[in-house]
Parts: sequence; C-alpha cells; structure tokens
Amino acid sequence: MRMPDVGFFVREAFKGLRLHLTANIISVLCIALAFLSLSFLVGGWSNMEYILEVARAEAEIVLYLTEESSIEEAEAVSEVLMSQEGVLNTRIVTAEESLERIQSLIGPGLDIMEVLEGYNPFTPSVEVGVEPEVVVEVAAAARALPGVDAVRDNEEILGPLANLTQTVRWMGMVTTLAVALISLALVSHIVRLGIAARREEMRTLRLMGASEWFVSLPFVLEGAILGGLGAVASLLAITAAGPGIYRLVHTSLPFMPLVAWESLFMLLVSIVLTLGFVAGILGGLISLRA
Repeated sequence: MRMPDVGFFVREAFKGLRLHLTANIISVLCIALAFLSLSFLVGGWSNMEYILEVARAEAEIVLYLTEESSIEEAEAVSEVLMSQEGVLNTRIVTAEESLERIQSLIGPGLDIMEVLEGYNPFTPSVEVGVEPEVVVEVAAAARALPGVDAVRDNEEILGPLANLTQTVRWMGMVTTLAVALISLALVSHIVRLGIAARREEMRTLRLMGASEWFVSLPFVLEGAILGGLGAVASLLAITAAGPGIYRLVHTSLPFMPLVAWESLFMLLVSIVLTLGFVAGILGGLISLRA
C-alpha cells in the first residue's frame, strides 16, 4: 500500500468521527468508564490472585513420625514424597527444633525443658509443601509410608483455597469478557451511524471501481480510533488517580500482601489497550457486516 493511501484512510476515518462528534465523545467516555470499571476489577482480581499465591506457597501438610524414627528414616520419607505429583518441597523438623519452637512461642518467662524435666515429648516430623488441589492424594500416600504415625492434612483450609483460586480466575475472565462486549457494542453502534450517513458516498466509490476493502477500511479505522481513545482516556485517569488510591488501600490494609503498583499498572496498560483496539476493530467489522 502506498503512503498517500494511508493518509487518505486516516482522513476518511476522522471525517466519519466528526460527522457525529457529540455521539462519538459520549461513546469514548462510556468506553473509558467501562475500562475504568474493568481496571478496578482487574486490580482486585490481581491482588486476590497474589494473596492466594502467597497462601498457596504456605500450604503444607505435616507428617508426624513414630518415636523410634530416626533422621535417616525421615529423609527417606521426604525423598518418597518429593516424587509425588503436586509436592513442592519438604522440610525435616527434628524433635529438638519442635521443642525450640514451643519455647519461642511461650517466651523467656518459662523454661519448657525445666517444666518437662528434660523429657522431649516431640518426635521428628516432615513438613510438606503441596498444591491445594492434590492435598487429599498426597496425605493418603503419606499415611501409607512406614514410620508415619499421623498426618495433619489441613484439608478444611486447603480445599476451599483451591476452590477460591478457581473462582477468582473465572470471575476475572468473565468480567474482562463483559467489558469487551460492552465496548464492542458501543463502537459497533457508532460506526453503524457513520455508515448510514455516508451510504451514498460508499455507493459512489463502488461505482467508480473501488474495492470492498478500500471502501470499508476507513470505518474499521474509525472503530479502532474510538476503542483506542476510550482505552487511553481510562489509562490517563488511572495514571492520575491510581497511585493515590493504591497507597490508601495499602495504608488501610498494611497486613495484606499487595502486587507492586508498577507491575499492576503495566498489566492494566496491556489489557486495556489490547481490548480497546481489538473491540474497536471488531466493532467496525461487525457494523460493516450488518
């Protein structure tokens, strides 16, 4: 395609935008509001995913070994479990380390060894980091291993955690699809108005021998510009207000792990710009098809 042709198509696209300037401005604002809503939801969804990933990293089951078990037997149990699907890591905790943990919880005011008169009631244990989805299978396999006296599987916590992770992911995808469809409908409607207003011009171009793509491309560009402007407008609002809102959330919930604002902003830029231009182009194509 020659460069003058590109300029012609761009001029024709902006000519169509000027025909219904007020309606186009309102459409851009509506698209921007839709993307702002999506940005808030993506921010919440991303942070929920991050919190769940942090929780998943801490998910574990604990194997308590028999009193007669040695460290070598604990290492053998640990090695067998590492071959299980869904096991992320294992850590052997000696009886002495378990006693030290209790002492640190009680504090220096009471000597636990003095109370127990030198007797250590703890046995070696193995802490196993697992993916929540496979906790039942890993716990069942652990119970069958020699030297394992009891298993604390935390199923009442890890089971709902796995379900919540899937729910959050589905909600994020459904929300993104809903906003994309809203933007698609707005762009399609506005481009269709432009097509109706310039129907005679399009017919004249066809009679002069213009190809279908030559007549249609300005309307596709018009849709892309509408979607892109809506996306850019929402990103400008996010750039202006986002960091302050994020700091406020972090101050209100200092105990919650949150995604770094810079990482979240780059995610929003990629999602919003992609959806804006794709919805705009598809909206233009749908209008032409209709």
